[in-house]
Amino acid sequence: MSHINKLSKSLLYQNRDRTVILIDIPRSIAEAQGTAEAPSTQFLYSTRPLEKPYQSIEPRSRKARQKVRARLPSGDASISSFAQNLFAQALAEIKAEYPLDFCSERSTAPSKPNDSKRKRSNSGASLPVETDEMPGETDDGLCSSVAQHVLEPRKPLVLPFSATVDGYKVAQMPDVADRIVSNPFAQPARILVPDPARPYRIPPRSTFMLSKVGQREALLFSSAAYKLFPEPTLSAAPGQFDFILLDPPWDNKSVRRSKKYQTGRKATEDPIRTLAETLGKHLAPDGLSACWITNKRSVRDTALQLFETWGVRLVEEWTWLKTTVHGEPICAIDGIMRRPYETLLLGRQVDLTGDHGDDPASDELIKHRVMVGVPDLHSRKPCIKTLIEPMMKDSSNYRALEAFARNLTAGWWSWGDEVLKYNWEGYWTRDEPFHVS
Repeated sequence: MSHINKLSKSLLYQNRDRTVILIDIPRSIAEAQGTAEAPSTQFLYSTRPLEKPYQSIEPRSRKARQKVRARLPSGDASISSFAQNLFAQALAEIKAEYPLDFCSERSTAPSKPNDSKRKRSNSGASLPVETDEMPGETDDGLCSSVAQHVLEPRKPLVLPFSATVDGYKVAQMPDVADRIVSNPFAQPARILVPDPARPYRIPPRSTFMLSKVGQREALLFSSAAYKLFPEPTLSAAPGQFDFILLDPPWDNKSVRRSKKYQTGRKATEDPIRTLAETLGKHLAPDGLSACWITNKRSVRDTALQLFETWGVRLVEEWTWLKTTVHGEPICAIDGIMRRPYETLLLGRQVDLTGDHGDDPASDELIKHRVMVGVPDLHSRKPCIKTLIEPMMKDSSNYRALEAFARNLTAGWWSWGDEVLKYNWEGYWTRDEPFHVS
């Protein structure tokens, strides 16, 4: 039996246990730009949805497959039968209960004929916005200008109410970098920058820090959190968050090929170590933390070590299963070279002194959920705000932080060197999307 959240257009299907979910990725991000009082009315430019799976890059012969498996670290060469059955059951349930396309209509921007500058997404579809005016897409873009800025202690910037009407003018992006910037109002604000000409839209009651995740920046972030959250709530102490979401730039082949953002291999500082040392004290008692990971066992182990440092125990594991518009996995689920899913680990602060068995991350002790969704631009993940809020003690009054964010979320804090990327108005349109055949 389906159970649809009527307040959310991004949840196309959800069962009553909320363990099987069909989510529309661009709409989940768009919804998170607004609130019930001030809903977002814009649509996010996206790639055309995949009509068929990727062409296989798997070794063809049995001997070749065995050779590749032998080179992989232990735990990376295969997928468990438990996971395979979980994915198969989720797809079968959605197809039985939701006999429509696996994503809503998408907005794809018009482009110039024979435009040689148009980029290609990892799905092979053209990037839907002309790149000559996009911040952050080239070496001269947003992220490089921030990286060149010399970090100095700077006071938090609380945008004035006029920013929600006429916008807040700055001379250049470094004016809002390496500092906490907050929109405390129930309406969206805008930051006006001469280059690029289009403004950045700041969602209601959202806060951000546009900077890399390094030790010096972490001290600045920590200090600002205590200043802006000086009072406790029923669930959190001063400076603490009820929910912390991480999407670290793990090193893997697809990320290195995309050249979109700095991975752990290239970073001069280890951001995970920085967060381990800094963010733990900002997680509220009984707070929830979540971390996106790749399919490498070593990455999973690192994320679990981070949880342990914070006094967090793994309680749930969510999988984003990527499919075509017709509900087919984008590649073989048990592939060696590529797999059609990413994992989100969720943990809570608990008393770790009790006896919970030898393996706190065993399948029997954690809850599994499957999010099915048609992928969009590279690195765009589903916005899980609608799914997380029922897990908060007070879904209307909680504090949340997303580190390594690539867009802002209404009511949340966001931190990262691409934190404003998809809040640039060049990525958005007010035109209704249409069906793409």
